[in-house]
Amino acid sequence: VLMLQVENEYGSYEACDFVYTTHLKDVMRRYLGPDALLYTTDGGGDDFFKCGKNDGAYSTVDFGAGADVVASFAAQRRHQERGPLMNSEFYPGWIDHWGEKHAHVNASSVAKTLRQMLSMNASVNIYMFHGGTSFGCTSGANIINGVYAPNPTSYDFDAPMNEAGDPTEKFEVLRNVISEFLPGPPPGPVPSPKEKMALGPFTMRRVMGLAEIMAAGSIKTSKFPLSFEQVGHGHGLMIYYTKISFQPRDPALLRIPGLRDRGYVYVENEYRGLLSRMDNVYDILVPIKKGQTLAIVVENQGRVADANGNNDTKGIISNVTLSGMILTPWAMMPIPLEEIPGLRNIDSSIHFQHEHTEGIGAYFADFPAPEDEVLDTFLQVDGWKKGFAFLNNFNLGRYWPVMGPQMTLYVPSVLFRKHNRLILLELERAPCSLFEDCSVEFVKTPVINGTVPVNGADDSVRS
Repeated sequence: VLMLQVENEYGSYEACDFVYTTHLKDVMRRYLGPDALLYTTDGGGDDFFKCGKNDGAYSTVDFGAGADVVASFAAQRRHQERGPLMNSEFYPGWIDHWGEKHAHVNASSVAKTLRQMLSMNASVNIYMFHGGTSFGCTSGANIINGVYAPNPTSYDFDAPMNEAGDPTEKFEVLRNVISEFLPGPPPGPVPSPKEKMALGPFTMRRVMGLAEIMAAGSIKTSKFPLSFEQVGHGHGLMIYYTKISFQPRDPALLRIPGLRDRGYVYVENEYRGLLSRMDNVYDILVPIKKGQTLAIVVENQGRVADANGNNDTKGIISNVTLSGMILTPWAMMPIPLEEIPGLRNIDSSIHFQHEHTEGIGAYFADFPAPEDEVLDTFLQVDGWKKGFAFLNNFNLGRYWPVMGPQMTLYVPSVLFRKHNRLILLELERAPCSLFEDCSVEFVKTPVINGTVPVNGADDSVRS
């Protein structure tokens, strides 16, 4: 460990609380000792240093390809008079968002900016050099122009090494630039792309719907809806349900202004449509009668990863109204998605029909590992809508091929066993019918730059 960062881009945050940042620095110093090199990272402009600078920590800047290198380092020098120039987050690419084209930064542009920094004898930390994968429910989100924009499972970042750890064209280009400032090439072997494997296709069989999932979970009750945080639930799904105690209009307007982030609406366990924070859709007309049960399966699509997300609570954080009437009381069932309740002991010999393919459902396939070498691979889910994939109870992450740009999920070889079980928790609609099976397969080549809808529009919300 060479350096330890105190906060991150705090100069971009409006609070400007020096008591807070000094406390963080003092705590780190107390536990790490006097020799640890502490530093801060902020944008390359004077305004960022007003709140970002922390006495006793070294001030650095961050910027990406195409930035004004001279101006950015000049700002650092005005606030950090001694020591090396340093870009502690040099961006060779950028993050993706569902429904937007895959982020790509030209390798020559990255090389030009890196060369300029090194010619000024600056220190550089490349973020990300290897982006990797946000397995499980760990992918985040941003607020862009006031709109909630969740990130996909892949954190490939258009980095010099791709999601599977293979070098890209950008790796070789940046290595050559670094070689210009050394007596010879950087030491150590140059990694080569690893071979991948293909498996399948495998037929997926439906084993659970909303009713079966609800029967296997634990329930919390309250007069009004509680957020994920209020019930001690961090990620995944939560099912909210209530019985209608009055006769509403037909159809009735269901409104949930405090939905975070995506809500799948059911009446008597029948799927009726969805609501979406991402698409600013918070109401829907539903046919429902007195005495029937209304259920909303709410998905946390990812926590906002900057100052906009300090209060990014999840679930239902407002009253829910039906025909203008506030609905009470509520039962809530957290579904953490470390594994799916009730699926551990499913009998693989049972045959299940595909009468109900709309709405939430769990589908599985059992298969042996290949007899020869087991390699990394990518799960392809063409035809499926949106959900989570699990291999041997490990959550591979979210899939959403109808939105893109990510079409495949990275699957490391270490997750395979002699006997394997793949589970898809489909949230919207599976591509099966009484007359046609649905399947998935593992492929050798990833697709993270697939087609996205025009203007990022999610047709599922409006259908």
